[in-house]
Amino acid sequence: MSGTWWVSDAPCAGDMRFTPNDASEDLLRTPQTHQLLTVCEGCPYRARCIALVLPRHSRFDGICGGRLWHDGRLRATCKGADPDELEEGPAPIAHGTESGARTHNRRGERACVLCREAGRLAQARRREKRASGG
Repeated sequence: MSGTWWVSDAPCAGDMRFTPNDASEDLLRTPQTHQLLTVCEGCPYRARCIALVLPRHSRFDGICGGRLWHDGRLRATCKGADPDELEEGPAPIAHGTESGARTHNRRGERACVLCREAGRLAQARRREKRASGG
């Protein structure tokens, strides 16, 4: 994915404690988990992290963008975090699919090559099905 060069430079890079596999509500309340938020205090990538992960949309569990999330709900915030960093933007497009073509269309933008082709193929299948009486 282009524009994610910063991920390997982030202070949390490679630290699996930020995205635990068994992220229960109790696990997320531990002092150790809250201590991880201090790593995010000086991170210049908090807004980019939220834009990449889309924690509300993806119902994220763990630490993202200087915030502790459980099931996509904000539970705690690091010191110095700005509310403007929470902008997730639109949900990502499933490129190369018919639904991706529809999403481009709903947003009023020209579909990418992959989505245009997927839309064209889906339309051809529908025409073929109608022609065969099915």
